[in-house]
Amino acid sequence: MWSDPEVIKDEKIRTSTNQEVARRMRLGGLFYVVCCSAITQMSTALSGQFQGILFISIFIVLSVIRFAVCHFALKESVTRTRVVEHSISIIYIATATTWSLLLIWIFTSLGVTEHAATLAVIATVGFIAGGIAATAPRIRLMLAFGFLIYIPGLLCLAFLYPNDSGWILIVIGLAYFTFTMHNGKLQHDNYWAARQQTLLLEKQAIDLERAHQQAVAANKAKSAFLATMSHEIRTPMNGVLGMTEILASTALTQEQKNHIDVIRNSGKTLLRIIDDVLDLAKLEAHKLKIVNRSFDLESFISEIEHLFTPRAKEKSLDFIIQTDCPLSRRLIGDPDRIKQILFNLLGNAFKFTQSGEIRLIVQCSPLAKQEGIILQLTVSDTGIGISPENQKLLFQEFIQVGESSQHIQGTGLGLVITRNLLALMGGKISITSQEGKGSQFTASIPLRFDTDLSNVTLIQQPETPTLQTSTTNHCRVLLVEDNEVNQIISKAILKQLGCEITMAKKPSRHSHLHPLI
Repeated sequence: MWSDPEVIKDEKIRTSTNQEVARRMRLGGLFYVVCCSAITQMSTALSGQFQGILFISIFIVLSVIRFAVCHFALKESVTRTRVVEHSISIIYIATATTWSLLLIWIFTSLGVTEHAATLAVIATVGFIAGGIAATAPRIRLMLAFGFLIYIPGLLCLAFLYPNDSGWILIVIGLAYFTFTMHNGKLQHDNYWAARQQTLLLEKQAIDLERAHQQAVAANKAKSAFLATMSHEIRTPMNGVLGMTEILASTALTQEQKNHIDVIRNSGKTLLRIIDDVLDLAKLEAHKLKIVNRSFDLESFISEIEHLFTPRAKEKSLDFIIQTDCPLSRRLIGDPDRIKQILFNLLGNAFKFTQSGEIRLIVQCSPLAKQEGIILQLTVSDTGIGISPENQKLLFQEFIQVGESSQHIQGTGLGLVITRNLLALMGGKISITSQEGKGSQFTASIPLRFDTDLSNVTLIQQPETPTLQTSTTNHCRVLLVEDNEVNQIISKAILKQLGCEITMAKKPSRHSHLHPLI
């Protein structure tokens, strides 16, 4: 019970405990010098005596040593823990012993009723309280100090007290000593309870940091795995779609054409899923880059209209585009990623709207100093809508909210990717929705004006690729491709174009490449 905890055996804990005791004891030596000087000067019988000068000198030396030990103990690089610990113990034991000898000399020289003796008793009471508070982290040192500085003086005082009342002083003195020791024990327990709580928190912090690092490593491994698998799946999927296009250009029955359409649409859906997974992996690994370049907003919006109008007709929906952005200058941004954002928002709108309309509103507001605009793209629909509870889950990975949407296919990644893309571009997204009446998503993107018209990249209307055979233009092509599936597809396409093909897995210095015109 009256011993230090096991944890103090740890070298690091031992060092910090010594430093704590050193901080508490640093100035204590000065008070012994002051009190000893005051007591000897108060009495004419003690003033100037050799013993008084000797005691003052001893306390001065102990005070200097105390400062030196504290300075050494508080160095961050200190490694001699036992030396510091023993030095602190020796200082306290020497100080307590010297003070007890001083008390005995005062009581025997003056008696116990002189003012100097009274001052010595008062000082002793203060020293035992202060010393116990300072040494509380080391309970054995606290007990030794308290006993040495108090008990000898108490016994001498009781022995010399007149009228045979010394036993009363012993009872009162021992009661005070017991109370002081008990209070010191409480301070000791509180100190180590706080230290153990601190140690527990430090261990938890280390464990949390280790778990965080493991989670980061696992997340990186997951992202790398997803990126690798996405590429591994994309290659054969491109082979499937390529062979489907080649097969579609041959003579087929209507039933075969229908089968080809199913294969083509399923393949494109799978490629979109792969693209989403790959984008998410890149975003989580912080490897997705925004490639800013010049683009024309009007041409960009026209392309969006051209791409989604057929889908609106297919679902018998009204697709309306409202543009309130009269710009005479081109913009700097990443049109491919902005297009991806619109594809996600419009794709969701078409997916969850069975009747009514889809509306795209394009608005611009000027940035400060007229250096650019904030492009605001608002996509609204008359679909199923989203409840307030489900709106909180919208931007979580692989989440499709609402029971009414469970039959609709999708990865649940579109809005997560959209939010992250907007964050990379310095933009943001907001939503307002009412269940059963539709939803409205608004994406805001800051864009700068293009100041170099020579860097303008115009967005052209996409054209449906068609394979044309040629019998008049004869060309020779060296096809370098290490993937067998890609070799087959490329060879088939080039043959339809009437080319003579030489296959190679690696380019040769002696090969003559003929450009395909």
